[in-house]
Amino acid sequence: MPEARKPGFASQDWILEQQMRAELEAEAWKRLRHEMAAPPAPVALPPPANDAPAPTNYHRTGSTFLKAIVRFALAALGAYLAWIAAVDSQLGEVEVWFAVSAGFLVTLSLSLLSPFRGLVYFLAETARWVIVVAAVLGGLWFLLQGQG
Repeated sequence: MPEARKPGFASQDWILEQQMRAELEAEAWKRLRHEMAAPPAPVALPPPANDAPAPTNYHRTGSTFLKAIVRFALAALGAYLAWIAAVDSQLGEVEVWFAVSAGFLVTLSLSLLSPFRGLVYFLAETARWVIVVAAVLGGLWFLLQGQG
């Protein structure tokens, strides 16, 4: 395959090629100066921080011990209600025990589901404040008994 011939030095084609290169370079420099003179494009800012409070994670807040006591109390209430229903239905002794056990386990299991976690958390916080108020009132009663 024959190679394309390069124009000879200082020939008419060579001069035309040099002129075209110079014009392209001048145009590129002109475009660069124009871009540098323009104000910079605004930088995209990160989205604003959400001021809404994060949803409460009921597994990470509150006293675990109080929540366990509340879950046990709810399960005991479920077992008691099952016992009342079984005795009222005049079931046998074994069936009553099955009903009580099922009531306890079902109520305990339901307390782990999402809608009931909020209830357990609320009752645990309520129990915490009831304990604090009872301790304060008990201490006050104890102090007042020594005054007599």
